[in-house]
Amino acid sequence: MLGDDVEKRHDPPGVNSRSLSVAHTAADLEVLREIENVYFSPPSEFDAARYVLSHAPSPPTCEAVELMFTKLKRQQQVVSGKALHLISQQRDNCDREFTEIQNIRQQLAKTLDICRKAREHLSIASNNLTISTFVILANVKKRQIIKSILKSLELLQSLRSVEKDVAELLNKKEYYSAIELILKSRKAAAKHKEYTCIADLSIRLNDTLDMTEEKLDSVLANICYNFDEDVFKKLKKAYDLLGKTQAAMEQLHMHYSSAVNESAIDAMKPYTNSNDMKFQDICGQINPNKAPNCLLNLCEKLFLVMRSYYLLVDWHNKYYDEEIKSNNVFDIERNVSKEYIRQKLKAGLIRIWNDVQAKVSTFLKSSGLEDYPFEKFIQMLGILRKLTQVAEIFCGDKSDLLQDFIKTQSVSYIKNYHKGRMDELKLFLENEGWEQCPVKSTFNLLNLQEFKQFKKYLNPKMDQSLNKTSTQSETNDTTSSIHSQDDSLYIARYFKYKTTHTPFEIFRNENITNDDIFGIETELVPSDDSEDEPDELKRDYVDDDRVPFDKITNNKDSVIVTNTTLSVLRNCGQYLQIIRYLPQISLEVIMLMNQLFDYYFYAVHLFFTSDLEVASSTLYTSKLTSTLKRISNNINSNQDESKNFVLSPELPQHLDMNSEATLHGLSERIVAVESVIFLAKQFELLQPYLETIVAQHQKMILEHFKDNTLAVATDLRMPIYMCSAAKAVDARSSLIAMSQVKWDVKNVAVEHSPYVDMIVRKIQVFALRLENISTKVSLNRDVLNSIWSMVSKFIVHLLVEGFSNATKCTNGGRGLMQLDYRQLFVKLEKISGLKPIPYQDYVDRYVKAYYLPRKGLEKFIQERIEYSNKHLLALITCACENKRDRQALTAIIEGRELSQ
Repeated sequence: MLGDDVEKRHDPPGVNSRSLSVAHTAADLEVLREIENVYFSPPSEFDAARYVLSHAPSPPTCEAVELMFTKLKRQQQVVSGKALHLISQQRDNCDREFTEIQNIRQQLAKTLDICRKAREHLSIASNNLTISTFVILANVKKRQIIKSILKSLELLQSLRSVEKDVAELLNKKEYYSAIELILKSRKAAAKHKEYTCIADLSIRLNDTLDMTEEKLDSVLANICYNFDEDVFKKLKKAYDLLGKTQAAMEQLHMHYSSAVNESAIDAMKPYTNSNDMKFQDICGQINPNKAPNCLLNLCEKLFLVMRSYYLLVDWHNKYYDEEIKSNNVFDIERNVSKEYIRQKLKAGLIRIWNDVQAKVSTFLKSSGLEDYPFEKFIQMLGILRKLTQVAEIFCGDKSDLLQDFIKTQSVSYIKNYHKGRMDELKLFLENEGWEQCPVKSTFNLLNLQEFKQFKKYLNPKMDQSLNKTSTQSETNDTTSSIHSQDDSLYIARYFKYKTTHTPFEIFRNENITNDDIFGIETELVPSDDSEDEPDELKRDYVDDDRVPFDKITNNKDSVIVTNTTLSVLRNCGQYLQIIRYLPQISLEVIMLMNQLFDYYFYAVHLFFTSDLEVASSTLYTSKLTSTLKRISNNINSNQDESKNFVLSPELPQHLDMNSEATLHGLSERIVAVESVIFLAKQFELLQPYLETIVAQHQKMILEHFKDNTLAVATDLRMPIYMCSAAKAVDARSSLIAMSQVKWDVKNVAVEHSPYVDMIVRKIQVFALRLENISTKVSLNRDVLNSIWSMVSKFIVHLLVEGFSNATKCTNGGRGLMQLDYRQLFVKLEKISGLKPIPYQDYVDRYVKAYYLPRKGLEKFIQERIEYSNKHLLALITCACENKRDRQALTAIIEGRELSQ
């Protein structure tokens, strides 16, 4: 053992730490290190004595030899001690090995005894058995071999028919049985690899399995277009058997992405002749007239894919819920796999919707919305709104990306469309004949076809419902207030039930209404067929040659509108349709509606006040002035820019505004002003509904427009009617006649002056001509009162002007003045029917001011700013006899003039 240990060493023994022990001293270790390695060589290869002699000291002195001997002896002692130590360490191992050898010897003895006995028994059997017995044994062995061969042949026969059987099973949609047959056949073939033909069949079985998986994948792809629960169950069972459930789900998602793209391209093909082009390129070649139908077809195709996926997710949710919880390892793994698939499907909802959004957005970008007719544009908005409703049911997504895109494109389209409507309005206004359209006294915007769908919201009887809607809009997002639960139920029907219909096919109906588009809506008020537009726009007043003036004045509810008025209302109805589809841009569209009113309002004022010949300071209210200024600034500031406002309308040349017989176009003026007032009332009728569809902070804009624009429509009556009223009496002749009156008489006259009769005759002629106008235009009491008020206003100012021209005036003259204007007002009351005559205080205060003392006159001058300086100077001249007082009061008047 020492020799073996020495042979395995490559270094001196002392270097190995295992050779060290506590008993060795440092000197022994040093001696071991000094021993040359050659001494550890096998005896057959190394002669130690010869080696020592060959290395004897030279010269060989006794001392040197003795020293060498001592060294070798010391090394021998150390090595012997080391060997003895190692032997003592391995003693126990040696004993165990010897014991094991003894056991083996005993087992060999037993084995030898068994073999001897077996030979003895074989010898006995050989002597006792006959030849026939061996023949029987040989036959039994052959039968077993033949059975094995027959079994192998049957296996070969069954394996050869696997392809045919699998094909039949696939045709019967028995996918699980087909996969099971292939797997069993492969397993059987693997057990008989010794046959060459079996090896070939194994290859064919692998090919058959691959082809079967391709068939399964093809069926899986068809699921994307029409989900069939029974077919999918069979597919899933087959993939479970293959152990590829998750891989199949990944592949299915790829198929759905491909289905979205293929469905989009298929939807485009009927509308273009291009083939083998990208979807974006195909969209660019769609004719704008065909675009709505193309979009409808696109949405229907994409919906089929979305519905298929929705049913797939719904089936998986039910399948997962039916799972039985278990602590079994395999059940846990299966449940984990199902949960992974469930999460994958849930994420796929958003992914597929994003793909659909991308296709629709690409189509809209390339289709050129700006070229669409309004009806087509509205139809497209309806389709897109329905698509966003579908998305909300499909995956709960609010379609923010698509909504933002629709908003951007729609705002651009609406602005272009509005520019066209403004140009059209300018053309209509410049060519309007300002004749009254024959409508019933109950006519309003609800009788127009464009507002038919809004009756339930705009009917005055529905104020309570509107208030309820308004309350809801404050607590909910106003941009989605039109979404109703009925819409969700309406769309969900197409997802839940197996049907070939889609929610978009409603747009293929030519008789579709907006209520149909917006889903199931309960009729809030019963419809009144008698209020339909065709009947409403028929003539419904007595067309006599002459209508008694007193009967005309009782027509309180007469409606005066023009064709242009109806055109503006129809445009507003179209804009309301846009708002209903796109509530998120409701404020922008409402502002465009307001621009239509502003332009109509401004044009009427411009056309019919261009010949105003009297001072306008008292004819315009502050709100009317600011409104006209605002509209004028908007028009002028946008004339050089491509914005919504068009150029200021040109004054019409076809209107006769100078004929006395027509009271200088008074009938046209009445129709124009009253149509503006009627239009303002219709806008006010819209206000409650508009407030329900805008955000809370936007309501202030509507209220401001109502209070500062709509409310001042009636203020147009004063300046426009004054244009005709100021020509009712010849001011120049009247002033000349008044100047011929002697105002410095000493006694009070008992008869009025001649100019009063002249003015009265002019007023009578005006009344007769006004009565003639009433046969053409329905005049109610408000209109007549406004006209006669302007006549009265002009007369009182005319009287003050005439009285101020008097250079000398006595108390008798002042009494004559009072007699004149009182007599005049009595006549005017009888002719006009106004009681009392408005504005008579203007002349009454002026005449009575002649009687005021010095201080009272000074106060009158300071407070009564409605009188001109000329009037006041004339008053001072006649009323103040004291020169100093006249100078002081004149200074006050001049100071007031400077301050103004």
